[in-house]
Amino acid sequence: MKPRRALNSDVIHMPSWKQVLKNFDKRLDHDEIDEFLDHLNASLNRRIKRLEEEERTLSPEQFEDPRDIDGYRDHLGDLAASVYAAKALGDELSIIALYKKVEAHTVRVVKKKVPTAATANLSYFKQLCGALPFDIKTVDGFAGFNELRLLNNSIKHEEKVSPELAKEFPLWTRGAELSELDKAFQRLLPEVKKYVADLAERLYAAAP
Repeated sequence: MKPRRALNSDVIHMPSWKQVLKNFDKRLDHDEIDEFLDHLNASLNRRIKRLEEEERTLSPEQFEDPRDIDGYRDHLGDLAASVYAAKALGDELSIIALYKKVEAHTVRVVKKKVPTAATANLSYFKQLCGALPFDIKTVDGFAGFNELRLLNNSIKHEEKVSPELAKEFPLWTRGAELSELDKAFQRLLPEVKKYVADLAERLYAAAP
């Protein structure tokens, strides 16, 4: 019996190696940041629940001197405050880690597709802008990337909302405490993923 001749519908077209690399360069890998946040938040939530349960079940009869219950409640409050401080630190670290991911990815792709950028320090925003063959502000998702960049700088250098961040993004108040960074992370993540994808797409299109 002769083998059946493959029909056109049976042929599997594999993408070219160039397309595989392009698809890889368009994707921002942030799995380890997600896992870090999942583990941290789960641990902190368990700790808060235990503290709340302990406070709920407190009674004066548990103490040799019933008046000591107020001091112990204050102690539990201090422990809870330390948990929330750890949560805030974790949120700061997630912003910094996400920006480092985007920055490293950007540097790698730009230097691969733009030969003249080989000696540039693309960690500096002005040098990155000068190395690109197009205006970085026209890249899809740039606003999210830029807000993440300025937020990262605020965390590392100001420890509060910097003048530049407040000027570029009025939803942040100059000199204010950097709060609700977990919400900022979730809001900015889809935008920086769009930025990475469009930046790579345009760099591949502009490359000789």
